[in-house]
Order: sequence, then structure tokens, then C-alpha cells
Amino acid sequence: MGRLTFDPVGYKVIWGMESIELLAKEFALLQFLYHHRDRAFTRDQLLDQVWPMEFPVERTVDDHIYRLRKKLSSWAHIQINTVRGYGYSLTVRESISVMNPSVGDREVNSSVRDIFKKYHLYGQGKSMLALATQQDILGFEMDPFYNIYLKFIQGDIAWFLETEEVPLQNRLFWLLILYRGTNPEPEQVLDYLSQTIARRLLSPEEHREVSILNILEVYADAGLAMEAMKRFGKTRETVRSEGLTGFVMPVAIMEMYVCVLAGQLEEAAKVSERLTELLKETPYLREIGRYQIVQGLLCLAHGRESEAERLFDEGLDVLNMSLNVPLRIISMCQIMRYIERNYPSPEMERKYASIYKTLDQEYGLSKHRKDMEAVINEALSMS
Repeated sequence: MGRLTFDPVGYKVIWGMESIELLAKEFALLQFLYHHRDRAFTRDQLLDQVWPMEFPVERTVDDHIYRLRKKLSSWAHIQINTVRGYGYSLTVRESISVMNPSVGDREVNSSVRDIFKKYHLYGQGKSMLALATQQDILGFEMDPFYNIYLKFIQGDIAWFLETEEVPLQNRLFWLLILYRGTNPEPEQVLDYLSQTIARRLLSPEEHREVSILNILEVYADAGLAMEAMKRFGKTRETVRSEGLTGFVMPVAIMEMYVCVLAGQLEEAAKVSERLTELLKETPYLREIGRYQIVQGLLCLAHGRESEAERLFDEGLDVLNMSLNVPLRIISMCQIMRYIERNYPSPEMERKYASIYKTLDQEYGLSKHRKDMEAVINEALSMS
């Protein structure tokens, strides 16, 4: 059976080679029903899920269902059913097809997996998503890791909370990063990461990434930037000794961020110069977006507000273009937190709070926060 893919940029839904553009609420409604297919929901339940901050009437759901059915009419395998006296459900009919003979070809699968790795390295989330939707046509099986990773970069929090396809311990790493984007108190995130590291609950690769990268930013967020800076040496040594070339730029961006929060602006500027040269050699979208965000914070620390705002906006646009929802929402939290604590500006505060509110509604950040805490605590208690 094929997969329905959701591209939040332009509110497109994709099946195979075909795509359909929807309106924002049509997109959100279809996404919710698809992720909970074969389950019936009342109109009130759908209103709570898709219009949580608004007060529409039940007729609103009926109107959106009508328009969705009309737009999806060419995809007969996707059906939105009326459950009389209750509400609506969505079902996907499996089509009978002859398996593409290249599915079992090791050379084909190896080549495609190498392409996925390249797109991952370059931060080209949209390219990965486009390739993933063509599995049946191109005849390859996607590495199970990328099935999870694509859910992650699309910010599908509900899937990570509810799926039974992946054990909870294998979801913990992703949930911890997504949780950072729900704008909790940094001290809570630091506690979760510290417990996770101490109890060695992650795979060796995930444990290493959290230890040498993620937790250092969170130390800074929690007002412990100097503690993070003490750990830079170990991080650099790990990257060097283990040949982690893919970590060079993320680590440099992390160092620059921590230095800005520590008030070490000259050191941050030196790291910025190094990053500028690195990005000339390897202009990866994900790193470009993150660099622009942190460079914006450095400009703000120097009082260059208009330049900072331009860099924030450009960085967020690049992260949107690369289809990396977690980095977008984490970056938004860092921008808002820095403005609140270090550079009071009511106009900027309102602007970025408004952008975050839109992301909050789209991805259910505050709505899912308590459930994420419950699931993370459950995973921690299993140690």
C-alpha cells in the first residue's frame, strides 16, 4: 500500500506522483483523520483537534469534509466515511499490484539508501520526503531509520506518542528533541536529558549526540552557559577521535550559541568566522538556517536589532525550506527566550510570539506537551 505524505509548505498532500493543494484547515483535518484512520470521530472531537483556539460550529466540519471529498475524488483509495449519528472516519483501501522486481535488488536498495544519506547530510528534508513517496514506483525499500526520521522532521508529535510500530525506548531520543520545541522550562529539559544520559537509555549513537551536542545548548538555556563551555573540550575531542565529520558544523553552531548566551561575544564572533568558511565549502541547508538564527542572536547582543530580525526571518525560512520542523520550533523558542531575557523589545516579542502561536496550532505543541512529559517519564521509569 502506498503512503499519503503531508507537505506543510503550501499545504500539499502527495500520493505517488500526484499532489493536491488544500487550504490550511482542510490540510489539518485530513492529516488528523489519516493519522487516526479506521477510527470514527464526532464533530466535537474534530473541532477540538483542528480548531482548538477557535469557536466554529459543527457545520464547519461538514463543510470542510465536503470540500475534502471533492478535492480527493480522484483518489478512490482514500475514503472519508460518514458514520451515521456519530461523525466521520477515514479509510485507505489497499490496492492490488504486482511488486516491482527491483524491490529485492540489493544494488538498487543500496544506491537509494546512499541517496537518502546524502539528502540527510545536506539537510534536504523535502528531497527525502519526495523520494520516500516513490518507493512503489522506483522499487526500493526505505531504511527503517528513515521511516522514523521523516516523521520526526515533519513534527508528527502524535505519531511519536501513539505509534505501536516502534518501542518506546526507541522513540525517547526523538521525543526529547521534539519536547524542547514545546517551550517548556529549560530546567525540565535539562533534567530529562541528564537522567537519560545517566541511565544510558539511548543507543550509543543517540547517547553520544545528546552528550556532546544537545545537552550543552540546554545548559545554556537554563542559565548554565559556563558549565556548557567547560565541556567543549570533550565534545571537540570526541568529534576528532571518532571522525565525526558530520558533527563539525552542528558543534560549531552550538558553541557559538552557548558563547552568545554566556556573553562571550568576541569568542562567538570567532566561531562565526570559522562557520562562514565551513559553510562556503559545505552549504548544507539545515546548518545555514541554524547559523543565521544564532548569528541573529549575536547581532541582537550587539544591539543591531534590524539586522538580527532579518537574520531570524531568513534562518526560519531556510529551516522551513529544508523541512525541519523540530529545528524551526526550537529556534523559535530560543529567539523568544533571548528577547525576553536579554533584549526587551515589545514589537519583536509580539512578532515572534505570533509566529510561534501559528506553529503551535499547526503541530499541537502546547496541546501535546503534557502527554509528552507523561511518555518521557514512562520511558525514564523503565530503566
